[in-house]
Amino acid sequence: YGNGSFLKTHKEAKQLAASMTKVGKLMGIKISHLLSPMDEPLGRAVGNALEVAECVEVLQGGGPPDLVDRVLDLAEQVSTEPRAKLARWLSDGTAWRKFISLVYAQDGDASSLEKITDVHRAPIIHPLLAQTAGIVKKMDAETIGRVSLLLGGGRQTVDNTIDFAVGVSGIKKVGEQVEVEEPLLFIHAQSEPALASVLPLLESAAVIG
Repeated sequence: YGNGSFLKTHKEAKQLAASMTKVGKLMGIKISHLLSPMDEPLGRAVGNALEVAECVEVLQGGGPPDLVDRVLDLAEQVSTEPRAKLARWLSDGTAWRKFISLVYAQDGDASSLEKITDVHRAPIIHPLLAQTAGIVKKMDAETIGRVSLLLGGGRQTVDNTIDFAVGVSGIKKVGEQVEVEEPLLFIHAQSEPALASVLPLLESAAVIG
């Protein structure tokens, strides 16, 4: 992202990364960066509580493989440990236990994160069903991000209140096989009008071939 929107080209991303690195250097802060494609959503969830729940899943040794890979990519940027060891810390519970200790050291309650989607649960969870069988050819990240914003998951103006419960979950990945009427994703909305307003966008975001 850049200035609240997707960067469209690799060149734009490199320019933003270089600018941020330069600002950090001027402030005496060491900054590294990692560029990654965003043609489809990272992981299977978009939305505040939904993404936190997915992060907890990764820390506990699960989670979508593409998200786990990105976590390891970032961890390698700041750690001297080999990738295999970092991956083992995720899978054997070491990372989760360390996270819990950090939370409690700051007087937090890590257990609340394991039930975050119960605390922040939208009243409407609606599946977007595949109309045909085939392979997912496209799952447009920009459109899905805009849908989350329109549902209330982000601020359109500075005085907006963020709704932690809304968003999109269970997103199918490009290359996955789907059957007729299999859910391509699930929409978490606060009202039927809100759901109806984003359905056309999501129907255009997912392409099956």
